[in-house]
Amino acid sequence: MCESNLNHTRAIARSALVVMFAVIATTAFAQPSYGLSPDAYAVFSRWMTSSCLGDEADTLRDALRRHRVELAPAFQRALADGPPPEALRAVRAAAESRHAELARFPIAEYRIEGANVQALALQRRSTRQSYAADQAQRYATGYRSNAVAGLGIVGGPQARATLSRMAARRTDPLAAAAAEATKTLDR
Repeated sequence: MCESNLNHTRAIARSALVVMFAVIATTAFAQPSYGLSPDAYAVFSRWMTSSCLGDEADTLRDALRRHRVELAPAFQRALADGPPPEALRAVRAAAESRHAELARFPIAEYRIEGANVQALALQRRSTRQSYAADQAQRYATGYRSNAVAGLGIVGGPQARATLSRMAARRTDPLAAAAAEATKTLDR
């Protein structure tokens, strides 16, 4: 590998590490406690920062059901409040760093399998601020989506009303998640 490619590879590796640490840091930020007991708060925090995939999903859903009375209002508030500001700041900082690394990456020198060339070109034309804002918005939507899914699991009359309203707003980015969570209530 020539020196130039090696330097670019190292720069990408550094960028990946920065992003990885920033994502880990966002999960380390304290979630709002919303008056939850320590046990319910631990479940809430884990749910709000997880992808809910894999072997842990069933265990986590069971824990949500055990604390449903406490968690239902916490999920309502998390849905309304969105993620903690410090988590959004960390996501923005990581995105700004990633954008800078991607801007320096000599894309024309590499063939990237599975990458959408138009999407890569669009990203390169974006500003650092717009890229960071987009990534922060995606994170906030994911966080709120976890609150929606949590409401679908813990249930209750207020959860059903909230989810039904959201599902009816077709322009809401969480409408599909709310519709799916409403189905979960019916099981």
